[in-house]
Amino acid sequence: MSSEAPRKVVRSYRSVFRGRWRIYRIQNWRVPLPGGLELRSVGYWVACLGIVAGLGRVPLLSNLLGTLPQSFRLLALPLVGAWVLSRWEVDGRAPHRALFGIVGWWLRPRAVAALRRCPRVGSVVVPVGQVAMAPDLYGSRYPRGRIVGPATLLLRYPVRVSLEGIPLSARLNRDQRLATARRWRLRPAGGSALHRGKTLAVPPGREVIFEGGLERP
Repeated sequence: MSSEAPRKVVRSYRSVFRGRWRIYRIQNWRVPLPGGLELRSVGYWVACLGIVAGLGRVPLLSNLLGTLPQSFRLLALPLVGAWVLSRWEVDGRAPHRALFGIVGWWLRPRAVAALRRCPRVGSVVVPVGQVAMAPDLYGSRYPRGRIVGPATLLLRYPVRVSLEGIPLSARLNRDQRLATARRWRLRPAGGSALHRGKTLAVPPGREVIFEGGLERP
């Protein structure tokens, strides 16, 4: 016959990899407990003693505690409370750790943006006076805008160019018209992205206006 070993539910790694401070000996006197005296049990006893002393100052509870013997009130009650707290675990954690976790949860901000406290959704927020917006350089469209030279533009999608500010009587070739025009208007021409982008040099004082957007087909 094979007997299975008793199983224990492990709710947290802290119950496996944890070290508890214990008192086994005080000078030459050995603590009469098989596993020694846990240091946190002493802390629980001091905390329970403080709670009993604090309740003794409450008007109604002071009369009730005053009827109990002093040995029971200052010794038995703190010892029982310390023993219960030492045996009690909340999801595998000691009571004081669970209490610190609850307090930290209540103090922690509920609304966080970039790991910083921010107003909750629906709360009143001071209106923003000025907002700076910029296009996404990795997008597939030319945003509306106006650029004054000197500047160098890299065009990755086809556009139609309209020149303004050229004398009607002037007979110029393409390069001369580009250099003479005061304003260049770029409109989306459609089509897929260029295999190799075109570089457009804008002379000083010239103006380039992007009209509309160009979506990726």
